[in-house]
Amino acid sequence: MKTDRSAATLVGALLALAVAATPADAGRAWPWPAARDGVSQIAAPIQVPAAGTLEVAFAPNESAQVLEIKVIDSARTSLDMLAYNLTSPRIARALLRARHRGVAERIVVDGKQNIDDDHHGKSKSVLAELVAAGADVRVIRAYLDHHDKSTIVDEQTTATGSMNYSDSSADQNSENVLVSWNNPALAAVYLKHFLRNYGQAQPYKQGH
Repeated sequence: MKTDRSAATLVGALLALAVAATPADAGRAWPWPAARDGVSQIAAPIQVPAAGTLEVAFAPNESAQVLEIKVIDSARTSLDMLAYNLTSPRIARALLRARHRGVAERIVVDGKQNIDDDHHGKSKSVLAELVAAGADVRVIRAYLDHHDKSTIVDEQTTATGSMNYSDSSADQNSENVLVSWNNPALAAVYLKHFLRNYGQAQPYKQGH
């Protein structure tokens, strides 16, 4: 009995600590008051109804890049991509196949990663091939890192996750790719984000 009372006392003390540690804003509607962190405006997270099918893959040496290529190969009318690093020959070939099918492609890549630090010319070679094939390729320098990795296909399907569009990311890193097939509401949210970044980028030119 004494042990039970001690346990109850301990649980009560822990609950009291948890309540004391709970922020005053917990449970309140978003946006929370900004005085706590000095930010005057914080955009609300966006809720999207579940729809379609989810498919997930991982790296290294699993099917993450295969899944990304599957998404690109599914494109019939449009493909919009945000990339941090775009060097993978396999991804490049999939994008070129899409262009040859007549898919309209818009691709925004990080300027520092793909231009300034591309000492071996891998990114520039891929970008030049895509431009020559008629893709609308743009370079963005508006952020410390343009760390987005997302692909929106036919305004219906969205692929996202941690994996860069590079073979080293797919073959050596621990990464993930998540695809939401046939969810136009989610695709519209990602497309809005894409268009913001697209508007902040400049067209890629060879010798950039």
